[in-house]
Amino acid sequence: IMAELWDIYDADRKPTGKTIERGQPLPDNCYHIAVQVWIRNRDGEWLISQRAPNKKHPLEWEPTGGSVIAGEDSFTAALREVREELGIALDPSRGRLWSSHRNERPDWFNPGFLDVWLFDADVDIADVVLCPGETVGAMYASAERIREMMESGEFVPFSHPLPPFCGE
Repeated sequence: IMAELWDIYDADRKPTGKTIERGQPLPDNCYHIAVQVWIRNRDGEWLISQRAPNKKHPLEWEPTGGSVIAGEDSFTAALREVREELGIALDPSRGRLWSSHRNERPDWFNPGFLDVWLFDADVDIADVVLCPGETVGAMYASAERIREMMESGEFVPFSHPLPPFCGE
């Protein structure tokens, strides 16, 4: 198995031309890019997945996401992560970037930029293929239910702005 490499960026999100292996601490003032993907069906519900028990925040729920690998752009990473973790091929024309910001959250092993993507897709839960070691469940939840899950600790905590539904 080859190591996963990340491109390294400066604080202004300019590529440094260097890479680092996943799991290695980034040097000071260096960053990588991660993506988060929120998928909304026609009923306005959001497709969320449950993290595997071996991962940080075990068995908590979250939108799909992960790190952008070396040579990849954020949008390509969003589509890849959804394919890998849920077995779903999203229509690229149905996605848009909702927010992008630098995250310095102390409990992240590596600080980085987070791009939050929104997709409109009517995915049948029966079509979801869970990725061993990554996901153990998937469901649709309303904005209200997600807020309740956040308050009860069932949802991965966030220190960044959430998609528009969180303010509704």
